[in-house]
Amino acid sequence: MSALLDLRETSALRASDCAPLPRPRRIVMADPAAFDVAYAINPHMLAESGELERVDRTRAREQWSALRSEFEQAGLEVHVLEALPAQPDLVFCANQVLPIPREASVTGRALALASNMRWPQRRGEVGHVARGVRELGYDVRRIDRLAPLEGMGDGLWHPGRALLWAGVGPRSSLDAWRSVARWTSAQIAPLELVDPDFYHLDTALALLDERTCLWLPDALSPASRRRIERAIPRRIEADAREGREQLAANAFCPDGRNVWIQRGCERTNERLRAAGYLVREVDTGEFLKSGGSVFCMKLCLW
Repeated sequence: MSALLDLRETSALRASDCAPLPRPRRIVMADPAAFDVAYAINPHMLAESGELERVDRTRAREQWSALRSEFEQAGLEVHVLEALPAQPDLVFCANQVLPIPREASVTGRALALASNMRWPQRRGEVGHVARGVRELGYDVRRIDRLAPLEGMGDGLWHPGRALLWAGVGPRSSLDAWRSVARWTSAQIAPLELVDPDFYHLDTALALLDERTCLWLPDALSPASRRRIERAIPRRIEADAREGREQLAANAFCPDGRNVWIQRGCERTNERLRAAGYLVREVDTGEFLKSGGSVFCMKLCLW
């Protein structure tokens, strides 16, 4: 069982003190055939008129396929799940399970903890993704079903370390992380989200390598900001407007060098390049209408 830090405790936590963990090399994606904005469960899904955003499905397919190709060309092993009718958000497949790599599992086997989705519209996705990861060698388990948990939307594994950053707020609860702690030997460090636009931790924090993150500090509580500042030596602040409108912090860096990010985040990209990263711009514009971008659109597996 892991140590779960207190939500507001700000004593020193250094990622380098945690046990080593390999980087994942497998990616799960979900076919976007059913993708749409059919309801509003986050602020991004409504246009300025107050109506639901409208999706161009042909363009969405093109954007999804281009992102898949980017991942494959980078040497990642991509597995694709079939679409589900009436599950338009399945494409954001980072959310339905929380993988725990074998090296950080109390059972000695790779685990996938099934999510308890906050909104009923998305609960039908969980079993589908759970079956998919079971076929890839994961032992699927459940936590307390009353505790909201949304997988890797809120659970971010620190690159190379057995440290799990745990978002607490609109979608995942502290009680859920207490349940997760029973299944992993990793350190769990809660971070409190305080802005409704950043409803998952992966919209406010991207972990680039063991020493570096891309983040939006104002999306986190003061105590959570201090926790990040003490644990991660190099912090690149995403542009506030690009973070809110283009989900700049929903970036993905699988290798500590290449950063996939929504096209047009110019100020954020300048900061990433200045820090030595190779920026890989992709267009996820149709998916932004539903409040998701690069990181949301894949699930990492070990």
